[in-house]
Amino acid sequence: MATATTEQKQQRFPRFRKMAQLEHIILLLSFTMLAITGLPQKWPQAPISLWMINAMGGIETVRLIHRWSAFILVMGSFYHLFVSGYRLFVKRERMRILPRWKDAIDLRDYVLYNLGIKDEHPKMTKFNFGEKFEYWAVVWGTAVMIITGFMLWNPIAVTNFLPGEFIPAAKAAHGG
Repeated sequence: MATATTEQKQQRFPRFRKMAQLEHIILLLSFTMLAITGLPQKWPQAPISLWMINAMGGIETVRLIHRWSAFILVMGSFYHLFVSGYRLFVKRERMRILPRWKDAIDLRDYVLYNLGIKDEHPKMTKFNFGEKFEYWAVVWGTAVMIITGFMLWNPIAVTNFLPGEFIPAAKAAHGG
């Protein structure tokens, strides 16, 4: 009779669903391409920027890649909103990514543990306070980038609805 090895006995518990893993890959790739194509546009006179723009086929190609990467980011964001809404309203799942009072307590206990004041590391939920903070920073940052990017891409259309001062403000926010 064969016995199971330790490796066979170990069960795997994936942290994210397969589609959530795909969302992360899309976010990683689109953000990386946006940074690679956006930073040289922000500082076009820097020697590295000139080299990058030329290596990518010129400014028009860089802008095209930037816009397609933005489109992919927007589609990924819409998909994420759709799935989150479905899980919340149809499946009635609890949003574990929302900050709770326990996160503040965990943060306090984590600091105290790292300072050597507490002996025990706090027991945290699937998404700890740091991951929740990072998630909401990405959500907020992505929303700002999408809105300001659209404004910069379509300044004439935007100024039909908003004062012209919004365009330089969008440029500052988008580049920041």
